[in-house]
Amino acid sequence: MELGQEDDENFGSSLAVIMHGNVAAQVIENRGTEHDSTRLVPDVSNRNPSNLNSFLEKLEFTDVIGEPHGFRSHDCVYSYAFRTYNWAKKCCYLFLSLLCGGPLALCCGCYFACLGFEYIWCITPCTRALRMHIEFVGEIFGYFIKEFCNPCFESIGKIFSGIKVKDVTETV
Repeated sequence: MELGQEDDENFGSSLAVIMHGNVAAQVIENRGTEHDSTRLVPDVSNRNPSNLNSFLEKLEFTDVIGEPHGFRSHDCVYSYAFRTYNWAKKCCYLFLSLLCGGPLALCCGCYFACLGFEYIWCITPCTRALRMHIEFVGEIFGYFIKEFCNPCFESIGKIFSGIKVKDVTETV
């Protein structure tokens, strides 16, 4: 399929669809509706837009296997090792992502949903309540300082207020 424009009647939107090849994010923009939002379909050409796993780019053959001068295998062996490494890395990753990608995505989705639920319904209300209690304890502590400690400090201040310090510089 090629680039096409379709109107989504349910949301009053325009939908740009690109199929096959390098695909940019498919974005449906809702304009002029009561629920303005943007829905995204994954960008299959840029699968790490936040550079979360950019350190894995250093797993090429020459980053893992390096023969210094004086230690050289036959060119044929090195070439086949290069091909074997890249083939094994690609096939193993594809197999593991095919086998575990869906279940792990499900687990991660559930985990982050539970984490969001926990923060929205448990942690934030508890934090607000704790702040209210801390403010109350802070007021009590302030009254304690004001009534018991301030008179002591004022008395000590009056005792030492009579001390006079002179700065004397001597020249020799």
